[in-house]
Amino acid sequence: MGYQSEEALAEAYVLLGAGDPAGARRVLADALLYDLENREALFAVRCCSFWSDFTGVSEAEGGFARGEALVTHWKSFARDIACREDAVERAVYATQKGVFARALACYDEVAGKGNAQQQAETLRKIGLCHKKLGNYADAFSYLSEANRLLPLTAPILAEMADCYALCGEEKNARLLFREAFFRDAQAVDLDFLDSELICCLIRQVRDKGYADAALHEWIPVYGVVYGVFTAKRKLKASEVGSLKQDIYAKENERCDPSSDLSVLTPRLLNLYFWLIDHYLQTEGGRNRTGEILLKIKMVDRNIHDLYNVR
Repeated sequence: MGYQSEEALAEAYVLLGAGDPAGARRVLADALLYDLENREALFAVRCCSFWSDFTGVSEAEGGFARGEALVTHWKSFARDIACREDAVERAVYATQKGVFARALACYDEVAGKGNAQQQAETLRKIGLCHKKLGNYADAFSYLSEANRLLPLTAPILAEMADCYALCGEEKNARLLFREAFFRDAQAVDLDFLDSELICCLIRQVRDKGYADAALHEWIPVYGVVYGVFTAKRKLKASEVGSLKQDIYAKENERCDPSSDLSVLTPRLLNLYFWLIDHYLQTEGGRNRTGEILLKIKMVDRNIHDLYNVR
């Protein structure tokens, strides 16, 4: 790579990071006239083109809608461009910086507005943007405030867990990830989780052929049997009652030929794991784990065997 190309790339990355993909593309186009085979420059142009062509929504739609459009479009970029074999890390990072800085500015416009649920969602997205920009302390601060307004919701807990993991606080990360997937696995947005702790688990489960809704439900199951979701908490009496009712309902639902077992089976297995953990923490409860283990064996022999050898 020549000095001129490297200089152009450096300038382009500054522009990308500042949210000006069109300007970055112009700089790279000039550089490529003299270095047509520059792989990094070609990939950077692809990044610039993807975002230069993005129209988003009008100013009239408001800050939250504009932020959502950027964040949603990032998903497409991450799936179609950033994961390519020829992807260049610093091009992706510069693009990420520009996109989430723009999104953050949009969400900031509406911070503190709306009801508690709307404010919490805005704070969660502000926290997400800070996380993507590498500002983990700020991210956690906003996510904590979101959790105060809307306690113990899966999307907020998952983002808090991701921040913990990115900061090396794995015990808290494992606890909150497990909590998030227990409360509502479908509500956890896998596309925005960055820590290797959870991304490695997601890849392992995806490699088994699971996708879409089933992928979400199998993540906590394999999280337990692979020793990722190891942190546990004591359940309240009301939670134990709800857990047993949920198990009873899911067991009956499995008898319905029209039920979706691809989602129902892993969800039931996860509930069984939580009940076992409760019994193990309860005086005299260990004697009741055998019954639950037998149920797990009847539902999925492979999971039973993996769980037993942990």
